[in-house]
Parts: sequence; C-alpha cells; structure tokens
Amino acid sequence: MRAAFFDVGDTLVEHWAPPERIRAVVREALVEAFGERGWLDALIAAELEPTGADDPHRQETNRWYEAWFAGQGLECDVDVDRLRSAFAVPLDLVSTPARGGAESLRWCKGRGLAVVLVTNTLSRGDAEVLRDWARFGLADTIDAVVSSHDVGWRKPHPAIFERALALAKVRPAEAFMVGNDLEADVRGAQALGLRAVWRRLDGVPDPNAIRPDATIRTMDELPAAVWPWLS
Repeated sequence: MRAAFFDVGDTLVEHWAPPERIRAVVREALVEAFGERGWLDALIAAELEPTGADDPHRQETNRWYEAWFAGQGLECDVDVDRLRSAFAVPLDLVSTPARGGAESLRWCKGRGLAVVLVTNTLSRGDAEVLRDWARFGLADTIDAVVSSHDVGWRKPHPAIFERALALAKVRPAEAFMVGNDLEADVRGAQALGLRAVWRRLDGVPDPNAIRPDATIRTMDELPAAVWPWLS
C-alpha cells in the first residue's frame, strides 16, 4: 500500500455551522470581494446545479453561475471564477476537524503513504481545499488535492479517482479511499480496484449491496483498520 485517499466533508471535518450562519459567512466574503450587489442574497439562496442532467456526475460550476445570471435576466458584472472562489469560504469558519482526523493524516504520512484529498465540492477548487488545510495547520500532511470542481467530474465517476492515482503515482491496488458516502467513496473507489474504508456516521443504516473493505466509526480508528494492509 502506497497511498491514502481521503474524502473531506463528514469524513475529515464535521460539526457544520447552522445554514443561516454559513449563509452569513458566505455573504460577508462576497461583500468583501465585490461590495454590495443587488443579486447577492438571491444567488446565495439559489440552487445552482441543474436538474435532469444527462450525467449527474458532470460538474461545470462556473457555467452554472453564468446560467443563473442569464436565467435572472442579469448581467454577470464580476469575474465568474473569482465569484466561485469567494463562495468557497474557509472550512474552519463553518466546520471543525473530525476527532482523529489530523492524527490519521499524520499517521499515514509517517508511514510513507502519499496522502491525497479526493473531495466532491461545488465552488471549492483544488487551491481552496489546500488553503483550508493550511489554515488547519495540516498542509504538510497533504501531498495532493483532487476536487470535483477542478476535475469536472464528481465521485463516484472514475475520472476523479484516476486523477488522484496519477498524482500519487500509484496503481489502484496500492491505494485505499476513506469516506462516509457508500456510493461516492466506497463503490466509486472499489470500481477502480482501490480498497475502501467506510466512515459510518451515526444513524446510517447497514449497507445493502455495497461492502466496504473496512468500517470505522471515528477517524481515530483508521490506523488499526488499515494496518494489516500495510504489513
């Protein structure tokens, strides 16, 4: 085993701020970036992702922002990629690291594994994800970041895992994925030949057809769960 891939939301971070607090933090970031604009509150409340897409795993965030302005009959008078980045407020403002998450990252790094964050996002790109972990004081544990925004495909699509494998310079059999989503993280990784560790959150029922290679409740259980694969 040569690489460890990690989901972010509800795997490495949790305890999310209430929606109204998140909206307030996003609004502050947008006002700081662009000043008061008449469209701010409507855009913050909008559902950007189109429904009925031919491929639900395809991601085109910047185009979705442009389509929202067009649908409202508004001129998009700001740089779209800068708008996208401003929406990606730092994670430490709206969540906290999961118990054992930092220790698990350091443990994997200390055993010579390439550590890659593989995360489905909306507005958060690779640069913003890396910034988050620098703010958490853990940038030195991260070898690479793969966000669905930058790849243009979401887990469980193979493209996002293939990008992670390429950055880690490993074969699928040499990597494991850790995540809380059975479909996106477990089935998606296993479909390419990676092993998968499911972080089972409270209240989540037993999986049906999906069978993780290991199951943990908290991130501090990860070293014991994957140690046999490293021996």
